[in-house]
Amino acid sequence: MKTVIQSIIVFGGLAIMSSPLSAQNVPDQTPARKPGLWDMVTTGTVGPNQLKAIKKYCLDADADQALRQLHVLRMQLEVIYHDINCRAPEIAANRNVITGEMVCRTNSQEDSEAAGKDFHWKATFASDSDVVLEERSTPRDVMLLLEIATTERQRWVGQCPAGMKPGDSLDLGFTYNSDAWPNQANADNIYASVERLEKALDEGKMMNERLGPM
Repeated sequence: MKTVIQSIIVFGGLAIMSSPLSAQNVPDQTPARKPGLWDMVTTGTVGPNQLKAIKKYCLDADADQALRQLHVLRMQLEVIYHDINCRAPEIAANRNVITGEMVCRTNSQEDSEAAGKDFHWKATFASDSDVVLEERSTPRDVMLLLEIATTERQRWVGQCPAGMKPGDSLDLGFTYNSDAWPNQANADNIYASVERLEKALDEGKMMNERLGPM
């Protein structure tokens, strides 16, 4: 398999297909997060490493949907530079639980048809202000990609503060193998992140097309 750069690992978000997450990909009666400020605290493992990460999001209905799109974009971007493409995710809703899975497979002619990475996630809504997101991604016969297993506790903490509008976010960063929690507070925006990642994903696909299967 042609591996162009080392694995990109990006965290956060409620995780893509070749086109943006659209209405037909999301089941009816999907639970939604309450408008306002959300704290999202992630713990888990990235390969052999223990992870801690924190993000804060100002959400309304539109930003909530954009964050779901961003979630899937991050997954696909994680594998695109390994010449791996992802099928459209399969998403299901059952009362207060949303489940999703996405199968991503190599374009390489030298690898088996099963080579790639599988993504699975489950969001359980205790209420519209308390959500637990469990995620697991498993590489299959691909060098450098790591198995990832995380749990993200998402909690509504009140109204968005002055200076934050729906779609705005704060990324406090992440730590590996540390008792300390991250506290960097870098400002960002969900919509800008979606645009940025879509551009990076398109660039990765074009690069793979130029290099051709190997």
